Amino acid sequence: MRGAALLRKAWRGFCRGVVAVFYRHCEVSGAELLPAEGPLLLCANHANALADAVILQAMIPRHIQPLARSGLFEHVLLRPLLVAMRAIPVYRRQDAGSDTRQNSASFARVYEEFDRGAVVLIFPEGQSHSDPHLRELRTGAARIALGAKQAQAAPLIVPVGLNFTNKGRFRSDVLVKIGEPVDLSAFSSPDNEDEVRTLTARIREALEAVTLNAESHEELALAQSLERFFAFRHGKYRQRSMDLRFRALKKITRAYQDLREQAPERLEALCLHLRQFERLCRYWGVRDYQLSIRYRPSVVTRFLIRSLLILFVLLPLALWGTLNSWLPYRLTEFYARRIAHGLDQYDTARILVGLLLFGLFWGGQVTLVYLYLGTTAAVLYAISLPITAATALLFKRDRYRIWDNLRVFFTFIRRRKLRPYLKARRQRLERELAELLRLARRRLSERS
Repeated sequence: MRGAALLRKAWRGFCRGVVAVFYRHCEVSGAELLPAEGPLLLCANHANALADAVILQAMIPRHIQPLARSGLFEHVLLRPLLVAMRAIPVYRRQDAGSDTRQNSASFARVYEEFDRGAVVLIFPEGQSHSDPHLRELRTGAARIALGAKQAQAAPLIVPVGLNFTNKGRFRSDVLVKIGEPVDLSAFSSPDNEDEVRTLTARIREALEAVTLNAESHEELALAQSLERFFAFRHGKYRQRSMDLRFRALKKITRAYQDLREQAPERLEALCLHLRQFERLCRYWGVRDYQLSIRYRPSVVTRFLIRSLLILFVLLPLALWGTLNSWLPYRLTEFYARRIAHGLDQYDTARILVGLLLFGLFWGGQVTLVYLYLGTTAAVLYAISLPITAATALLFKRDRYRIWDNLRVFFTFIRRRKLRPYLKARRQRLERELAELLRLARRRLSERS
């Protein structure tokens, strides 16, 4: 038992390390809704293939056992990962060579795990995708929960939303949104189709509450633009919690869908004005938050001091990290794009390929240093690799930010009327947005 606990702890540590490398910021909202013990059935949206399970294991302190389609266990790279997760195979009708009769054994194993107080993860949509909304839910989650209840091991059904800011981009942000548990008390039998369908509908409602569910990618992009537009007014967008941003996006998405029916002309005019403002900012290379910066002597002084520290402290370490990691980094990007069959598989491919290539390259480099320079040099070199690689990533981000702020600062100096003009355009847009949001709230209150 102690050995199994150590393995689970090592696995969680590995997942945290992977998430820290491949994602810039991860946030959990609603963690207090998860009990510290007892059987749980986590029902999550499926946005990012196997990366979803790794992210959840990194962000949730209890050990998670995911349900995974049986075909994944035959993949040479994925099988070790699934074994480490203690994943449970599921056999689907649409998978070639899959025998659905074996699901009875898989479900029996799930009930045994629930009896031990385990946490089982299921993706009710059935497969990973890149749609901006939930797909139709399969009935498997409801059947498992009701079957476990019948076997005297009823789990708590907890919805979990995985929300990505820039899915498919290296070092994007992730919000893990945990919702209120689904009440199972009114249901009793997995053989009652009406109960199964009703419980599946309840699970869907719970999942919709923790995911954005825009009707199209265009609608989601507009909602994100509007959310940034409001947030940048105070110049503190980067300090906002992801949960606050999620709530704002949720409200904006609902308001957009309502206004599209109630005031389509005004909404279209607003969208046109917003696109014109964004094109104008892109033309001048100005980001919205830069309009809120007050270039006081203290602000300029802090910026210069910070920039010089980055230049003289981070640059040498970043150069060393780039020198040692540039080739595996580029190869990872290249092969991940070739292996992934869609945006929803890209993060998983990048994690698997990156672990393989960086392990091979860094292992080979450390071995060469050991052969030519000895044990001490090899140990110091091995320690330097992850530290300087992380520094290179930080420097890359800060380098672009410093250059961008310097360029905009001198643009505003050369063209003194530009900043007041852009601020006036933005203020007009803010008034239009505020009026439309008030209209949306009024229509909502009238309907309720």
